[in-house]
Amino acid sequence: MSSSVFVIGANGYIGLGVALAFRRAGYRVYGLIRNEKLANTLLKNEIEPLVAQAFDDVQQFTDILNTCSIIIDAVGYQPKLSRALLDAAVRIGNNRTQDGKLAHYAPLYIFTSGIMTYGDTSSTGRRPVDEMVKPRPPPPATGRSSGSSTSDVTAMKDREDFENLVLATSSTALKTTVVRPGFVYGGQGGFVADLFYSESEPLVFQGRRDMRWSWIHIDDLGEGYVAIGRAPHVVVDKQIYNLAAPNDNPTYEELRIAMAKAQGRKEKFEYKEAEPGVPTRWDTDSIINPAKAMNELGWRPRHVGFVEEIETYYKSWVAHRSNAK
Repeated sequence: MSSSVFVIGANGYIGLGVALAFRRAGYRVYGLIRNEKLANTLLKNEIEPLVAQAFDDVQQFTDILNTCSIIIDAVGYQPKLSRALLDAAVRIGNNRTQDGKLAHYAPLYIFTSGIMTYGDTSSTGRRPVDEMVKPRPPPPATGRSSGSSTSDVTAMKDREDFENLVLATSSTALKTTVVRPGFVYGGQGGFVADLFYSESEPLVFQGRRDMRWSWIHIDDLGEGYVAIGRAPHVVVDKQIYNLAAPNDNPTYEELRIAMAKAQGRKEKFEYKEAEPGVPTRWDTDSIINPAKAMNELGWRPRHVGFVEEIETYYKSWVAHRSNAK
């Protein structure tokens, strides 16, 4: 087992979940954050906080990075930042391995992407897509703000291109892996919980109500990263892994109604066409197959499902929001 892990964006929803999972597994974990006020949260969870004004200033921690066998970008795709972090990891790898001559010292670099890269998976019907399916970003939708729709599609294509760059960067000095998590729930909740739970009555459905997205609990996602980190480099190098719970893909309507009921909101719903400016990806299916990670890494998600325990997750979200005030 590698002894040390460096998590970039350890204050974020996914980043903190991943850092906690590695710490539970016995790793020494360094968490890079941008706000010193968040350092205490990491310390309480036995994670070593490192504060930088900007994540791309990671080079100031070269000495620590040289001791870490796993480097994780948990920030998500941001064009300039993502490239800067990858370049920094390459420099660390070259330094540790003497430009690849000592390949057994090569660290593993894990980039966090997402399932929206696939575009609309409905072409396969209800059958989940695996990592062998090439992403197909949705075309700009008609009847919407063309600028918003076009930029949304471009962003998904750019993210796919960056995933390919990460994998192509693999060498004797640096091993690389890409993770595509499903939509994440649990604990403090992510942006979806913040978005939907912050709405007021009535519950309004825009556009399609039958689209489905794959979901995964934050703890199960963290365990997936640990499984990748523990695996031999020869297994995970230049690989993409879908991480989501099998069959946890309720319809958008089922999900929103369950979330509203957990809040105690009145059962009053409105349906209307999607308004201009609504990102194209929100009207698409994103159902993925996690069998590769399960078969190759022995990873198994343990939570029952988002809708099945929605009341528990809503109470947790409320408690975290109260503590943050």
